[in-house]
Amino acid sequence: MDLLARAAELKPELLEFAVSGRFTRELGLVYSRFFPDGVVTDEATSALALDHFALEYRLPGGDLLIDRFLAERPELHEAERAMVLGWKDVVEGIFEVRTVAGPALILHNLIDELTYTAHSDLGEDAFEALDPGMFMVGRLIPVTFDDWMISATPAVYTPDARRQLVRAAAEAALRNPARVFRNPALLAEAWQIQAAQRRQFTEHFGSDLVVMQGAEVAARMGAFTSMSFPDHLAREETVALIFDERDGLGYYTDFGAVEEAFADPSLVTRARYRDAVSRYLRGDSVSPVPIRRLAARDPERAGRLFATLLGRRGFTWQLDGEALLRAHKPGYFSSPRLPACTPVTAVIAELDHDLEQEHVQDHGHDAEQRV
Repeated sequence: MDLLARAAELKPELLEFAVSGRFTRELGLVYSRFFPDGVVTDEATSALALDHFALEYRLPGGDLLIDRFLAERPELHEAERAMVLGWKDVVEGIFEVRTVAGPALILHNLIDELTYTAHSDLGEDAFEALDPGMFMVGRLIPVTFDDWMISATPAVYTPDARRQLVRAAAEAALRNPARVFRNPALLAEAWQIQAAQRRQFTEHFGSDLVVMQGAEVAARMGAFTSMSFPDHLAREETVALIFDERDGLGYYTDFGAVEEAFADPSLVTRARYRDAVSRYLRGDSVSPVPIRRLAARDPERAGRLFATLLGRRGFTWQLDGEALLRAHKPGYFSSPRLPACTPVTAVIAELDHDLEQEHVQDHGHDAEQRV
């Protein structure tokens, strides 16, 4: 089976399914994000919005449009179904054109530093205007292990746009490291960096978990790292800093009260402690790390704590704890754990160099003005 040919046929069919009128409300919500004024002014952006809706938007039932599409296409072969399901794994990138090989492009993604062989569903003439050294900002979807297809309308740039695109790629990598971690080598490097940072933290503080007064955070952490922390921490009674092996460095306010409640579960009947533990449990943005750490000290007491808090007689941490965390923190468990640091890729290094040069030039200009 020629999967490239089938991809060129099935992708338009998926887009037709998206605009069939059955998802008008959901599609309208997506378009309102791309066009806040309610007026579609850009065909390329409109295509991007539709592509995002077809491949990535989660419908009210929790599934994606792709799932609905496949449910109504039972006649598709297993290889076709696997390919379409793979389209959920969209690669958004800033690509340098390395080679134009007839109906295929060899692209180097500046963000993840991987090379992609890309095809178009518009036929063999789709890449006639492209030359090596040009750039393409767009989206790719997988077809086979080695072949990808361009999805939506990409933006094309000439080589003289390189500097601005390198900066955009570096900022994208720093803003969303998951896009970097598509590259297994960069992912492994990031885990190594995080492990080394954790060792340094543990050596400095004597443990990977340290509790301090909020007013101490800036000074004590300033002696360890140049990383900045929110100003509001200084007003907190207690703050825990935990450098977890998987989650990296996190800070947790009002940790002292939560720690006391785990040590004496009867305290959770008091509003002060009940509210503190509830925030740790029910806050989807709060990592489960501190609760897991405290429960591990004494699982039996942790079970009594949550049995009282939840009014669930018979609750035990050993049997029910993990399910409790998953129920209250779906956002945390819905995606794989990734390093909390980003390795220095080529574009990040180039951006750092450019910023340093700009800093030197600015100071040199200031000195000339003062003379």
